[in-house]
Amino acid sequence: MDRGRIYKYEMHFHTGPCSGGGADIRDHIDALIGKGYSGAVVTNHFYNGANKIDKNLPWEEFVDAYRQDYLYGLAYAQDVDFDLLFGLEEHVGHGQEILIYGITPELIAAHPELKSGKAEKYAEIVHLFGGLVYQAHPYRARSYVTKPYPLDCLSMLDGIEVYNSANEPEWNESARRLADEFGLACIGGSDGHSVQSGGHSGIAVGERIKDNESLVRILKSGEYTVLKDET
Repeated sequence: MDRGRIYKYEMHFHTGPCSGGGADIRDHIDALIGKGYSGAVVTNHFYNGANKIDKNLPWEEFVDAYRQDYLYGLAYAQDVDFDLLFGLEEHVGHGQEILIYGITPELIAAHPELKSGKAEKYAEIVHLFGGLVYQAHPYRARSYVTKPYPLDCLSMLDGIEVYNSANEPEWNESARRLADEFGLACIGGSDGHSVQSGGHSGIAVGERIKDNESLVRILKSGEYTVLKDET
């Protein structure tokens, strides 16, 4: 750890071959480096979300196809000294979504029951293997969101995304009030699909996050700052 140095991490972004509207992951990485970020968690839409992968594939083949853009980006990230970690965003019904951290593609592939897209099932399995689950943008009000509210199983999750740079300010403010009221852990993310829309939020920490173990430890500790409107 470099005493006094701050490292920025994007916690929520999407890439082209997997998520709708996403850009090339190498372009995302270059743009994030240009904005002073040391790393990111790629959180493409998963099975029940806006995903471009053939859902008729057997589960393990689907997960393998899903992880390919992460692996592609990881090889590039290593060349440019950028910390790229694997995560996912899953639609769990009514337009509500969750963000998953601290897991591997192999773990997801080993649990086809996640195909159901139930937040409770994700919490059960992900926690069993040491990962974390957060509700993404809980108060987002758009045409596809029929329940712009906290999940019913919020108490089973690890926290919420209190700042999403793709949200309206009042939605983020509602999420922050919710976190304060119930003592929930907080994260931020850009929810960027284009290169331009990435790198506007995330977390700032006092050390590099090289692996899932470090990410989970830092998120559990609360020893980080949620970034807002970082440009």
